[in-house]
Amino acid sequence: MAQITPTKRPKKVKATAHAVRPEAELESRLATAIATAFPNIPRDQLVQQRHFRVRLGHETHEFDSAAQWEKSGRADILIFYQERPLAVLEVKRESVPLTHTDFEQAQSYANQITPRPPLVIVTNGADTRIYDANNGQPWSGGDNTATAVEQLLTNAAKVAAADMRWAIEALMGRETGVWPRIVRANTDALIAAMTDPPGAADRPFARDLLFPRLATQRAIKALKGGPIFIVVEGAPVTGKTSLLRELALRMVDSEDLAVLMLRGSGPGLFQTLANLFAAQLEWNITSNDARQWLRRMSNGSTGPTLVVAVDGVDPGTAMAADLEELASLHLGEKLRVILTTDRPESLVKAQNGRTKTGLGAHATLIELGPLGLDEFRAARRTLEGAKIVFLDGAEYSEDYRAPWVLRTIYDNIARDPRYNDPSRGVLLPPSLGLELVDAAREAYADQTDLLRGYRLLARDALADGGAHSAELALTASNGFVIRRDAISGEARDNLASLKAAGWLRTYRHASSDDVVVPTVPAAFLVELADAAADELGRRAEIDPHAAGVWLGRRLGAVYLGDLIGAQAIRSLADKSGGFSSGIISGLLSVEPQEEFVEHALIALATPDGQIVHIKIEDGKAFLSDRHGQIRGEAIDLGAERSRMYADTTPWMILGQFARLPTAVVGDDRQRMDASVLLEIGQCPFPLLRANEKGLGHLEHDLDNLGRVLCQEGAPIEAATQAMADLLSRTWTDADAWVDAALDSGSLPLIHRVMIALRMVRARNIPKLSAWAHDALQNRVHPAITAAITSPDRMYDTDTDQ
Repeated sequence: MAQITPTKRPKKVKATAHAVRPEAELESRLATAIATAFPNIPRDQLVQQRHFRVRLGHETHEFDSAAQWEKSGRADILIFYQERPLAVLEVKRESVPLTHTDFEQAQSYANQITPRPPLVIVTNGADTRIYDANNGQPWSGGDNTATAVEQLLTNAAKVAAADMRWAIEALMGRETGVWPRIVRANTDALIAAMTDPPGAADRPFARDLLFPRLATQRAIKALKGGPIFIVVEGAPVTGKTSLLRELALRMVDSEDLAVLMLRGSGPGLFQTLANLFAAQLEWNITSNDARQWLRRMSNGSTGPTLVVAVDGVDPGTAMAADLEELASLHLGEKLRVILTTDRPESLVKAQNGRTKTGLGAHATLIELGPLGLDEFRAARRTLEGAKIVFLDGAEYSEDYRAPWVLRTIYDNIARDPRYNDPSRGVLLPPSLGLELVDAAREAYADQTDLLRGYRLLARDALADGGAHSAELALTASNGFVIRRDAISGEARDNLASLKAAGWLRTYRHASSDDVVVPTVPAAFLVELADAAADELGRRAEIDPHAAGVWLGRRLGAVYLGDLIGAQAIRSLADKSGGFSSGIISGLLSVEPQEEFVEHALIALATPDGQIVHIKIEDGKAFLSDRHGQIRGEAIDLGAERSRMYADTTPWMILGQFARLPTAVVGDDRQRMDASVLLEIGQCPFPLLRANEKGLGHLEHDLDNLGRVLCQEGAPIEAATQAMADLLSRTWTDADAWVDAALDSGSLPLIHRVMIALRMVRARNIPKLSAWAHDALQNRVHPAITAAITSPDRMYDTDTDQ
């Protein structure tokens, strides 16, 4: 039930001779209206109430008539007679003509007061109209207004309270200032329900953690001047829901946009609104009433634009059907809809794939993917505000661009009791390591249903040996995706429950494959690594070397395959108490390859998510279709030949694995991690995934000696980080290991050792940092200078750093 109550002591009606505008103008209008309505009632018997407290359902809203007048040129005032409410007075400026809507709005206030004022007065100074609040008919007190008023008040006491539905409907109209606060309050409530405290990992948002996106600014621009619908598309867990949260928070005080955020699941747009108003405002309306309310809200000139923000719209749902219907209602300019979806094509295109749907004809699409360079820098500043600092080089790491990765890292740190110590901070390495797996395992340890469902999917994904299209392979290299045709019966039985819990998305991929996507990738990462460990163990019992080869090749096209492979080895060791060195030798045997692209058909992902095929022949590139049929003119690639890398994942797995301290093996008592690093460190090119969204990997070209990363980005190689970690711990064979690297004659290896020693020096470790500086100055830098024998091969060794 809605109700209006006074918030300040009423004051008697009197002229204010020395008041300044705009208060003086308001007083003038009041005096004229009261004199017209009640000519026979002494002024000192009429009392004004200019401040209201309106309660709508569970929320209370304040009204200040003076502030209303100054801002919008209208004010709502209560008139009391003999301590009883007599009239609601709606005052407008003389330049604004009176309409029936003014009466309805004033009547809505009257209907919410008990006892209800029997009169409604609307005036603009030049024109004053008086109505019976009960029936809406014009009212006149005749020659004796005092007697007429007494009769009105007597009758009013006998009349039941008015239908509150009309009152709230008028208050929720565009002419009032109430509705923006109400829709924003509901948005705030939904965001709060979707927000975890620091350290928890159950809900989409973390309190005090929000990574700004450039797409949000594009969305705001489109909402202010673009088509009715904005469709935010992107793969699961790219931050689409967080974009709506950012939009709502940025517009919380806006005079242009008021955001009402809704979930895409449920009974549809109109019924969702009806349910919302019933629960929050005690306004019982039908879905058709909600439809008409949206239509009314889309028109008019006052107040901000209503933005309905719907999170997670799937084709074929009630919400999708209502949004399609909304597109046909001939809406005005004061309503906009922004929605998020994993499957935009089915929402904006008809079944024939060519013509647009009603929604699509009035929509603009905004693509959301991993964080771009500027977005990562903003995220980095956000985390620094939370005492979480990246070490130099992190901007070059593609893996940190996934919002879910940063959220997992933050949650893990926030769970640590030591994090609450204001004097403590956390340093993050330049690129991801197995710490991510540890954090994910801890976060979801008690989510047994989730982990069991993901375990079944992980096993099927790992066993999928079917042919994959180039389009699907690209998707699989940048996120977790499983073909539905590869899912076993047991896993298929769990799909419905996983999807109902929000842990899974299903859609048809551009490759025409039906796929499923885990929406909690951190948990799926853990299960995929454990499934790989189980399979690795089975294969190692038969042939450890072949098992290692299988692990490296199978994970070659899998997202975060190096982390998954290294964790599989660690999990196998934890479960069985050890593992065969044959697995390591198998991984080492698959040496990375560099190939010049002479004749090839290449599939590339563009920044907007489209797949482009390029055919290369005889030093020229052609746009083509997926079958290699050439389109358009040739592009001469010039003298510089393009390169492609193959079989890099096995050695990247070893780089991650070498970051774990390992026991000595063999008769020569060598540490496995140290010996592995001497091998993989000789790779003549960087062992990295491509960085498509940010800083490129700048390299020094050493001709036939290889290519190495420039010093700013060099620490992001897992092998280089492993070397730095190895040399940051007291180890009696450290000098001998450095000597072995120098004696190898491999400039890429020596360069990696140089970067690792600089990292040790920068860590300010007692004794070890000074040792690292001495090794650089007296051994490594001279060795590099000696290895480069011609000026055209020289590169900056930065011996003074």
